[in-house]
Amino acid sequence: MLGGRLCHTDMTDKLPQKHSRTFARYWALRLLYQRELLGRNLEHMLQDASQILPPDQIEDCLHSCEQSKNCEQFTFFELFATEPKGYGLQIVQGIEAHQEQIDEQLNTVLEHWALYRMPPVDCAIARIGAWEVLYNDEVPDSVAINEAVTLAKEFGGDDSSKFVNGVLGKIAKLKTTS
Repeated sequence: MLGGRLCHTDMTDKLPQKHSRTFARYWALRLLYQRELLGRNLEHMLQDASQILPPDQIEDCLHSCEQSKNCEQFTFFELFATEPKGYGLQIVQGIEAHQEQIDEQLNTVLEHWALYRMPPVDCAIARIGAWEVLYNDEVPDSVAINEAVTLAKEFGGDDSSKFVNGVLGKIAKLKTTS
């Protein structure tokens, strides 16, 4: 979605709805990715509102877009001009509270790989999916995995979606056998 495509005014309907859990996962991904890159504590980021993109920064990010107000990318970024709440906040706070256990589970299922070697976006996506599988009984495991795979297809590398699918599938399987 944000990979440098030209703006298309008819694509805004493909964005997740502002109040949907899908949108909340986008928020969580952005916050977790930002936390990883900045090396900052999530609570500090939320307190000083550093996760909010000001409108001029949104415009700068989309300088090549001639129709910024109607652009798919502008609309996507504009959704992040507010503070997280609801499910998005629940995800990031849940990951923050259980990150040690989540990372332990992820490291358990990673074969010939280590969490610290994963690209930050893949790591954030895997943590979101793992948190939903392990700590949110309201979301079926298959939905959590599917949503994480979708995020990986949109924001990860070429093989990210397969990797995330395999890792989260193993975590779900371990959860059911425990």
